Amino acid sequence: MKASESRHSILWLLLAQLSAMLPLIAVLPVWIVAVWGASAWWYWRIISAGYQFPAAAIKALLAVAAVLGVYLSFASLLALEAMVAILILALILKLLELKTERDQWLVLMLSYFVIACGLLFSQQIIDVVLALLQITVLLLAQQAMNRDKTKAVTMLRSVGVMALQSLPLMLMLFVVFPRIGPLWTMPLPGGQGITGMSDSLEFGDIARLSQSGELAFRVRFEGEPPSTESLYWRGLVLDQFDGRRWTRNAWPARNKIPAPAVSAATVKYTVTLEPALHEWLYVLPMGTVDRRDVYYTAQHQWLSKRPINGRVEYEVSSQFVNGLPDGNGDERQNLQLAGGQNAQARALAAQWQENLADASDRVAAAMQFFESTPFEYTLTPSVLGPNNVDEFLFSTRQGYCEHFAGSFVFLMRAAGVPARIVLGYQGGEFNKRDNYLLVHQSDAHAWAEVWLKGQGWVRVDPTASVAPSRIRFGAEAVLKSQSGYLKDSFISLRRFEWATRLRLFVDNINYAWARWVLNFDSDTQASFLRGILGEINPQRMFIAIMLAGGIPLTLVAFFSLRLPSQKGEDLPAKYYLLSCKALARRGVQRQAGETPEQFLARVKVESPSWFDWLAMQTNLFSECSYYSQQSEAYLQSLQKLKRFRRPRKWLEQTSRRGLER
Repeated sequence: MKASESRHSILWLLLAQLSAMLPLIAVLPVWIVAVWGASAWWYWRIISAGYQFPAAAIKALLAVAAVLGVYLSFASLLALEAMVAILILALILKLLELKTERDQWLVLMLSYFVIACGLLFSQQIIDVVLALLQITVLLLAQQAMNRDKTKAVTMLRSVGVMALQSLPLMLMLFVVFPRIGPLWTMPLPGGQGITGMSDSLEFGDIARLSQSGELAFRVRFEGEPPSTESLYWRGLVLDQFDGRRWTRNAWPARNKIPAPAVSAATVKYTVTLEPALHEWLYVLPMGTVDRRDVYYTAQHQWLSKRPINGRVEYEVSSQFVNGLPDGNGDERQNLQLAGGQNAQARALAAQWQENLADASDRVAAAMQFFESTPFEYTLTPSVLGPNNVDEFLFSTRQGYCEHFAGSFVFLMRAAGVPARIVLGYQGGEFNKRDNYLLVHQSDAHAWAEVWLKGQGWVRVDPTASVAPSRIRFGAEAVLKSQSGYLKDSFISLRRFEWATRLRLFVDNINYAWARWVLNFDSDTQASFLRGILGEINPQRMFIAIMLAGGIPLTLVAFFSLRLPSQKGEDLPAKYYLLSCKALARRGVQRQAGETPEQFLARVKVESPSWFDWLAMQTNLFSECSYYSQQSEAYLQSLQKLKRFRRPRKWLEQTSRRGLER
């Protein structure tokens, strides 16, 4: 079949192509939509107005222009967005050489692949539902290609049957098919993790995170959750300062040490970490992570052995202690200060060092300085120059958590007290519907750790002195009135109770989806199967396969195998003969060799009460003989002939109509 022979199927094909592309518009250049519109219009004019297909040279030029456009849009051809864009452009430009039925099927199959690519960017439950709707449109287009001018309702019914038939196989494969790691590594979407925590810090970095309502991770506690002010989610340590930016020392950051031994008095919880571009995990202080692909470092960080490319779930047991031992055995490396900037801060710290012999007294003096100085906790601090610490402490006095933590660590090092910055999150939002904690990017926080002899690394948070409500009640309690907080984020609507309930309800669904579907890895699968089968062996796996999918598949196959035999039958004749048998049971027998018209004429004389019903069945039988079996009219007449093959149903419907009149 040539493409021009069926405008109906072509319209469905274009709709399927568009539906496969639309959800990706958010991550692709807008000009791709214009390319599709122009290509679709051109192809429609080809089949409707006799336009010519473009020459090979023009198609080659368009292909080169498309690749060049992708490169200019993404500055690369190897990024995931760029590769998906090239695939979509290939799908679009295929319209300009769509000449045969084989070409149509190629476009349709490529559209399925585009839908799968969309799930590389997001796998929330809403994205899966949308993908199912896209697949439905593609299946409808497939039906239209097989049965020309068939109504959408009829095609949708066929799609529903196919979906129900595939459901047992899908469940079986999901539950029992072995989970394997990726065979290759795909580059992460360019936008993933950009708003998250990085491994360096400069004044203003975390303040910018407050504009993002993106989810960082979820936490489910065993038992009663701790208070908000105790939730310091420790991520990574920054201990090197170049005068502007804090970074981490590579060696102690990755130096492996034995995991800490926690006592029985612990807090147990499960963290579900969203995909990121880093390798560190977030835990409460002195936590032990129950996972094989992570390790513990000398700076009391938990690191993954490979970058976190997808959602990660890990169980933790933490012991709340405010004193971590030095895993390096040399706290003096945390006294380094670069250059000679910030003379005022150095002079103040020198006074403390001269007048206060004990390190804990110097820490107390610094905290007293922050408490007594009129600092402003703000999302929009002033831009600072080369002497950023001096300008912040003695001039602008406007800052966010990184300003307070960074300047405090500077003062401590200048006073001879080993100190470092810790990055992570503080607090979170409880979802009471399912009793778990949501930690967003807006909860990002920086604090300090100082080395005190006999105590180890002790947490000190100068932000708690300047803005105690930030620690006790969360960032929203202090920042919700500021214009930059959660800018352009849906969770900024939390001031409306209905919006908060809706958002938490949707997140509850996404969390369940993530826990039971997206995180169904090999360990979870093995645990699940052991819970059902006990010991996992080939015999019991066979039983599981039969229960999960074998029996349903057998039933589906049984009913499906009946369909081909029906295709060879003369269904209109079958249902007409059943009508005659039903009338015979009522004393009116059709004679051998009697045509339908002759039988109808005899019934009109001998049994006029059945004439109207038999006339309807005879007319339907005659219509089916003239219509094409692929047409909608044939299917409608056949369905009606089947429905009223027994006169009782016809009588019931007739009586209802009489009562209505």
